[in-house]
Amino acid sequence: MSQKHLQTVWTGTQIKLSRLVTSEISASKGFDSKRQANNYVRELFIQYNDIMRKLDEIYETLIHPQKRLIIRILLDGIVGRLVELKREMIKFDNCEYTYFEDLALDHNKTLDDLCIKIPRYFSQDRFKAVEQRNHTIEMILNRLDHSKTNLSIRTSSKSLLITKTNQTNVITLAHAVRILQAYERARQGRVHAYFMHRMKNEVKITETKLINDNHLNDSCLIIQTIWRQKYSEKLFYEKKIEQQKLLGMILPQRKVLTTDDSYERDKKRRDLQLQHQQQLDESPDYIKQKIRQYEETEVKSRIEHVLIQWLLESRQLYGQFPIYPSNGSDMLFKDITLAEVQEFVNKQAQLLKNRKAKRKELKKQIKKPNKKQPKQKSNLNELESSKFIPLINNQMGIYKELFYERDESYNKEQHYDILLSIDHFRPDVENELRHDVDNILRNELIYLKLAIDNVNDKQIKKSKKKKKKKKRNKKVKDIIANRTNDSIFEELIETGIIIPTKLVRQQDFIGDYQYNAETIRYNEKEPMPSLLDCQQLVILQIIFPLCSQNIHMNLSSHKAVLLAGPHGSGKQLLVHIACNELGGLLLDLSPSNLAKSFNTIDGLKILFAMIKRLVLTMSPILCMIRDTELLFSKKLTLQEKEYEPKRFKRIMHKFIRKIKPGERIMFIGLSSQPYRARIKQLLKVYEHIILFTKPNYGSRRKIFYEILLEKNHMNVNDVELSILASVSKGYTAGQILETIYKVIKIKHEDKYSNNVCTANDFISILGLKTPVFIDEENKIKNWYAKTPNGIKRLNEITQTSVKSTKTSLKTKKGN
Repeated sequence: MSQKHLQTVWTGTQIKLSRLVTSEISASKGFDSKRQANNYVRELFIQYNDIMRKLDEIYETLIHPQKRLIIRILLDGIVGRLVELKREMIKFDNCEYTYFEDLALDHNKTLDDLCIKIPRYFSQDRFKAVEQRNHTIEMILNRLDHSKTNLSIRTSSKSLLITKTNQTNVITLAHAVRILQAYERARQGRVHAYFMHRMKNEVKITETKLINDNHLNDSCLIIQTIWRQKYSEKLFYEKKIEQQKLLGMILPQRKVLTTDDSYERDKKRRDLQLQHQQQLDESPDYIKQKIRQYEETEVKSRIEHVLIQWLLESRQLYGQFPIYPSNGSDMLFKDITLAEVQEFVNKQAQLLKNRKAKRKELKKQIKKPNKKQPKQKSNLNELESSKFIPLINNQMGIYKELFYERDESYNKEQHYDILLSIDHFRPDVENELRHDVDNILRNELIYLKLAIDNVNDKQIKKSKKKKKKKKRNKKVKDIIANRTNDSIFEELIETGIIIPTKLVRQQDFIGDYQYNAETIRYNEKEPMPSLLDCQQLVILQIIFPLCSQNIHMNLSSHKAVLLAGPHGSGKQLLVHIACNELGGLLLDLSPSNLAKSFNTIDGLKILFAMIKRLVLTMSPILCMIRDTELLFSKKLTLQEKEYEPKRFKRIMHKFIRKIKPGERIMFIGLSSQPYRARIKQLLKVYEHIILFTKPNYGSRRKIFYEILLEKNHMNVNDVELSILASVSKGYTAGQILETIYKVIKIKHEDKYSNNVCTANDFISILGLKTPVFIDEENKIKNWYAKTPNGIKRLNEITQTSVKSTKTSLKTKKGN
């Protein structure tokens, strides 16, 4: 894709975005019902998602560094707006999951076209730092393994030396005779075996010499029969496949595309982007030097002229020279209109009126304290004002001002624009020069006052007012003040708190969508989410709020999220995907892991102090807590009591409450048995719950298809895939993947296999695994129904059912 074509695509997306933003601002924010509000928000969500995907593609292929900076900030604004819209959908629908199959039909699109793809700039902009950090983690872990092996060798050698020293060297005569006899018998046996082997070989040689032509004919016949049998089997198999293709019973295999050319092309483009960005980063000193060289005298003379004129005019008006501003002359050069001055005066007058009114109200309240003010009812069907639309508007204005219809014929290689950077750095240079001029004129003003007015420039003594003693906040002592960041990082790796992430991305999480959610809701039931619905929710609730500092500052982000579902449903895989896409650190704070190293109160305090330091230096950070139900459960086993999870819960809850906006850290709890925990205590820590269920038929079929056909190129029929998808009902995605990889390993080990897979190969291995039974699934569903969103959703379903029955009764009476 050429850079000229990219510019046209960018202009098209900017026009779409400006129309969308203007329509959203002009539209009414109040709605008659929650359903109307939810439909409006879903439409906005789809349009913003489409624009985000296009801008991400443009950002990846653009080379111009100044254009990429504008698109980057614009993408941050759109990502933040998507998170806001998702929270509005949860508010109106009382459900964590949103389904778009009805809108996909209206827009003539598939659900894959409407899915959220994580923008690539999250991880690629921090690629070098993340790569270096992963390299240091691997080095420390390898060093630990090497030290462990050395310790084991030393201990084994010491034990051998001790045993040798303890042993006595005294042997009896009878024992020595027995040893000599045994060695002599063994020698005689070896000699006898050698002579017998030699005799057998001589007999074989004589037999092979006596073979006639008849024996050769017999062997040729055997070879011919076996070959004809195999050839007929091959022809039969080919005819069978042709008939299955005619009937549509077999899938056409996709051609394997070579990605060497595309990889080299992408690498060249990334190298160019880095080179141009490096040139832009190195340019400020050079550009400031050039501005000083050509414009310093002109700027200084202009500033001096304006300031001297101000001094003389103020002396003519007031009869004396003014006091020079202590903060400098920046305020004098601001362009303030008469309307702005009038507005400032009106504001000051309004503040005085408000103060008087407040005093009167306070007096009335003191006289009549028992009267309560009526509360204003807030409309629940209103959209909240966005914090990201002003950011999007600002970036669109910068684009129109700088790059809309700009002639770039002189910059075909797409280096940074020197004229734009000069305009960008000119105010900074002017401020530096103004500071120099201020220092000169401040000294000159003292001499002018002495020469003309005979007055010393004395500082006016301010009247000392009695200040109330403010309560000073107690400074919290830093437990790890004498520790460096490198030593903290190394210790957390050695203790197993910082763990290396698996190299997985969004496309490695395989699943399908829920296609009949609207029909299930029409029948007054709640549909269960599919695997990809859970993935989309994790992207919006975990990855997007942590992706940028600007987004995190403007959002009231969730500090802790709970992923609940049966074991093997993909919770841990999604945490690793989120960490890789964000380029963040992954900490394992599960009770079993903490019991090894930080098992005391002081140890836990030191641990959280270390995490606080990491948040300031190596954000974003994801804290994974496996078996989080142990922190809130009523009954614990003897092994679970050894971890002492309640102690960790108290300190963790205090730490989560103290997290400030801008500190990009999130606690992610993983629970396979959430019904063991107390709901009230659990909801105090985890503000958001994502429920994982068993994979549906479409997800199971897609897992088999993607891994067997796409990745490993095995020969599987369409009928066999459907059989496998129906047979594996009740098993989790993790169990299905384990069985697939076991079957593939067996097929690769077998030398004579032709990569043909049938359902019989999987049934024997799947039968050994225990599926998720209905009782356990119902326990998780009943537990989720007791959560706030689950209660609200059930109440809404009951209300709709009552309304439908009333309408049906009215229609019957009318007939």
